[in-house]
Amino acid sequence: MTATSFLVPFAGLITAPVLARALGSAGRGELAAALAPSALMLAVATFGLPDAITYYLAKRPGSTRQAVLWGTAITIVLGFLCLGITWLALPFLSVGNTSLAENILLATAVTIPALAVGVFRGAATGRQMWRFVAIERLILTGLRVVCFVGLWAIDALTVFTAVLVNVILPIVAGVIYLALLAKPPQDQNDPDISDRVLFSILNYGSKVWLGSIASMLISRIAPLVMVPLSSVRDLGLYTVASTISDIALVVALGVQGALFGVNARSANANQLTATARLTTLAAIVGCIGIAATLPFWIEPLFGAEFKDATIPTIILLASAIICVPGLMASSGLSAWGRPGLRSIGLAITFVISLGSLVILVPLLGVYGATITNLISNTVLTGTMVLFASRVMGVPVSDFIVLRGRDFVRVWSELRRLVAAITRRLRRPAQDAD
Repeated sequence: MTATSFLVPFAGLITAPVLARALGSAGRGELAAALAPSALMLAVATFGLPDAITYYLAKRPGSTRQAVLWGTAITIVLGFLCLGITWLALPFLSVGNTSLAENILLATAVTIPALAVGVFRGAATGRQMWRFVAIERLILTGLRVVCFVGLWAIDALTVFTAVLVNVILPIVAGVIYLALLAKPPQDQNDPDISDRVLFSILNYGSKVWLGSIASMLISRIAPLVMVPLSSVRDLGLYTVASTISDIALVVALGVQGALFGVNARSANANQLTATARLTTLAAIVGCIGIAATLPFWIEPLFGAEFKDATIPTIILLASAIICVPGLMASSGLSAWGRPGLRSIGLAITFVISLGSLVILVPLLGVYGATITNLISNTVLTGTMVLFASRVMGVPVSDFIVLRGRDFVRVWSELRRLVAAITRRLRRPAQDAD
């Protein structure tokens, strides 16, 4: 999971400059604004069911079919409801821009089938089917690169075609999860579970739902409000800055997803805190490397008009490092059956984030948005780590203070990884002999 999570930022480094050069800062901002409502819909309409299904199937894999079918049916209904709300809100979201309004409505409508993909992904994570999750990520990132570069090469990359690529490809990649509908493993410990599936996933999902909405709002609120509060150019600069800084967060989110699936089965506090520290260490090294080299490649790669995104990107890189322990702690709260606490922490973070955006963006533009992101991630990590330390009975420092053994462990794991890769590369040659 961690290895394939590197594909996402790698693809972003290829597609982000292509989009920036093809669309310009204003077009890049319009694309972000067009996709923001559909991204929010992925949190609202799923009702927390992907996480609920992950938690439930980690303990009861025999109920896969029932959980997936119930989850899909509920999210599709909620998806059409969100589509209606988006249509009513179009005058505000598009600020009178007819083209933007059409793209928003298109993205929201096509996202409805993608809701089912989220449910299936949650089931695969709960079943520890990491190979399928990795294959989906590989297909999605590969097709994104091919489609964006291909459209750019034939001079057909517009905001409209970019919207289509972003909303259709997740559905195409999600076909891999149809394997879940094959006969699931028998749950020997609890054979008569079919009548409790719906209640169990709705009970857990309702507790995590508020947190899912708040989490998506925290990450997507800037594209939603920056155009009315500032300009599409500021949003374009912020989008490029966040694309670069998200490299660290994408890897951390890959680790977080796997950690949730595994820890929901074992409830191991030491595993969780060690993962938080090691992922933070990796983020520190990566972000320092990006920040140090950024002035040399951001303008040649993205274009002269995106040179102004340099300082905002460095601010967001610092914010990403702060966010990592909070992501791991929030995953632990869900894995330990306390999604309500996670939701409370995310709700607090969202309220503070929204207030900061409304105050700072009209005054400082893109800098206001990046400072808000820094404040938001500080609050997120503070609340999540505090809650998790109390639930798990471990000190706060176990999540955030690096130890000498962490550096030793990273070196040891890297050596093991290199050795494993070397053995795999040698095996075909030995088989040929």
